Amino acid sequence: MSTFFPKEAPPRAHLYMNHYSFNSPKQLHTRCITTHPFNHRIQVFLPTELSPTIQSALTDKLLNETATYYHAHIPLSLLLTSNFMQYVRNGMIALSVQGGIDTHDVVCLDGKGKLILDLTKDSYEQLGLSGKPSTFHQDRQRYVVEIELNKPAMIPGKPGFERVKWCFENTLAKPFSMLFASADPQGVSLPLEFPESARATPMTFNIQSTPLKNVIVPDAAPLRTIGKNDLRWRRSVSDLYEWIGLASMHSDRITFGDNIDPFLCVYSPPAPPTTDQQDLTPSSCCLIEISGFIPSQSIVRILEALR
Repeated sequence: MSTFFPKEAPPRAHLYMNHYSFNSPKQLHTRCITTHPFNHRIQVFLPTELSPTIQSALTDKLLNETATYYHAHIPLSLLLTSNFMQYVRNGMIALSVQGGIDTHDVVCLDGKGKLILDLTKDSYEQLGLSGKPSTFHQDRQRYVVEIELNKPAMIPGKPGFERVKWCFENTLAKPFSMLFASADPQGVSLPLEFPESARATPMTFNIQSTPLKNVIVPDAAPLRTIGKNDLRWRRSVSDLYEWIGLASMHSDRITFGDNIDPFLCVYSPPAPPTTDQQDLTPSSCCLIEISGFIPSQSIVRILEALR
């Protein structure tokens, strides 16, 4: 999550570049994906054109392979019931979606049993649980409370559990509009059951497939022959990353024969390495966009389905 503050300095951006085989036992791509429990959109660029039949079959497969998520309105005390504590142990993620992250109370469950409350000063003082000042934008007086729901002490009857339950039922009893999703380690959807008062609505991912025609598709194969410590490799990968960004925006700058007037636009797209720089020919490709409340396990499953 990020919020735009006009008077603040922009956050630092980092780009980490690497390449390796998906068949590597290290499974670096899986480890990287699982560090992001909350995901809204995935873009997949396929350097080949898909026929309508294949597009339809691929969309159906992705819908069947991926998870359903839910939009519900619940009090936090519901998370402490026996059914939801089991969901928490199964890796459920949740995120409140009402208001702004810098002006309202925010709640999230990270998939590893940690419940995080990012609260305004008034809500924190009324809550009655210990926390710490937020390290982001300290002048806004926000506080963070972290509760490890998977700890052995978090069972009914224990003092810590009963204390949290009392606070959720009395001092922070308001309902939150939240998104919920749960998937097993293989990325298969796990159903969630809500009380009628939660007004839960099951939702599915939105999948769009957009053909990109008459574009210049760079050949990334030469990157394999350049050592990763070589400055040329870093520049080439950075250019390729920028080119993929242009493709994701459906930019006309990567269209074959594009020749915009420099008076209107002085930008020129990067030219990643190709097998033959002198003989560029237009190609067709496909951009697949998947959006929703996507658990990291589902992203790994989507990647396997696309491969």
